[in-house]
Amino acid sequence: MLDASLNDEVAWNDFLRENRRRVEVDLAEVERVIDLARRTPGLSAYDEGLQQLSIFFQVATRWYRDNAPDELPDLVDFWERYRAAVIQRFTGITTVELRAADKVVADIFTRFLQAVPNERIAYSKDATPLVYGGEGGLGGYFTHPPGLNRPFAIINLPHAAFDNVWQWLALPHETGHDIYATVEGLQTEVEEALAQRMQQAVADGEVEIPTVDVPLNTPWGAYTVQYEPEELLATIWRSWANECQADIIGVLNCGGAALAALQQIIGFEALDQWLIRPGADGAITDAPEEHPTSYVRNAFNISALRLIGQIAMADQLEARFAALRPEADSIVWFAAPSLPLVEIPTDAMIQSAEIAADVLVNQAFVSLGNQSYGDVAGFADEDQALVEAMVPRLVGGDPTFAQEPGSTARHALAATILALESDRNAGDVINRTFRHFV
Repeated sequence: MLDASLNDEVAWNDFLRENRRRVEVDLAEVERVIDLARRTPGLSAYDEGLQQLSIFFQVATRWYRDNAPDELPDLVDFWERYRAAVIQRFTGITTVELRAADKVVADIFTRFLQAVPNERIAYSKDATPLVYGGEGGLGGYFTHPPGLNRPFAIINLPHAAFDNVWQWLALPHETGHDIYATVEGLQTEVEEALAQRMQQAVADGEVEIPTVDVPLNTPWGAYTVQYEPEELLATIWRSWANECQADIIGVLNCGGAALAALQQIIGFEALDQWLIRPGADGAITDAPEEHPTSYVRNAFNISALRLIGQIAMADQLEARFAALRPEADSIVWFAAPSLPLVEIPTDAMIQSAEIAADVLVNQAFVSLGNQSYGDVAGFADEDQALVEAMVPRLVGGDPTFAQEPGSTARHALAATILALESDRNAGDVINRTFRHFV
């Protein structure tokens, strides 16, 4: 028999709240998993961090249960990913794949942070992110960056991609998100640098941007999306800052191979979403989707490659972009499938992408020790030569392919996509050779 007292809204909400309090991290399980980690080769170096993690989950579970029960499921979800990273290594089921992925991530993470002043590193330059085999399709890469009491990040490598190592070129991008969270002040600096440069570009007539004034009837009430040209372009690139700087990390570590693989995941579309959402205190907010529109993102990465001197790869990638992109006079953002909200000429957005690439490659940031991204990490012709030297050996299954003098794991990863394109029948050999011998 159902409890009729729950037919009252207050009683019903109290009932739901109590149910949420029952969702929690099993602290005994935390201790067992962390003990496994200490006995797992490759994780012993994380001993101090794992101890911090144990304390974090003990404190966080109690705090969320008492103060924010609605957020407890997210905490549990977060714990399950850490648990997966440990148990997958301890059992040895996916040891080969995770070892290879860890090498790539460690190479990129430490290479960048070694050049950043110690006082700017919020967590630890030794706290290399861990990779775990998780959910999602071939494009299902994401990361949980380090944070307060979270001593290291974890990156989701979808199981579906275990046999597509060339798409592991998403790992440098995800590592870029972790770097962004680790370097104090970098997010604020990058967002403001992009926004200010876009405002200047519109004010100086470098880029012509329309005004936006669209009244809407939303589920939360009447609302008008309204922007002057300078504010519109600044809003778009501020929203895209994290994703764009992560793309730059990919380009600066793997060159044009990073975009060659990214094109497989994002495509070339000129249509996007503009999100309308309820905010605090009944307010309504709007913002572009945080991932750059694929069409513009291609142009941004190609421009970045030209800025670092990778002209040949930029030309080849631009030819593919030109051949496969849709005919589009404008980049259009939709609030709903049949409701276009913001429309900017394609040429203007490509111009803005070139400006954004220059900011992220060449502008110095205080949080990086008055260095630019391009100063901290670069990809030169010598790097591309190392990559290309690996390609025939990788296609041939040579176990020494990654031992090219002067090369590291990032070069080996870059070689995977070029190897596949040189011989699309060699996919199995490329997968096996890279995973076992990188």
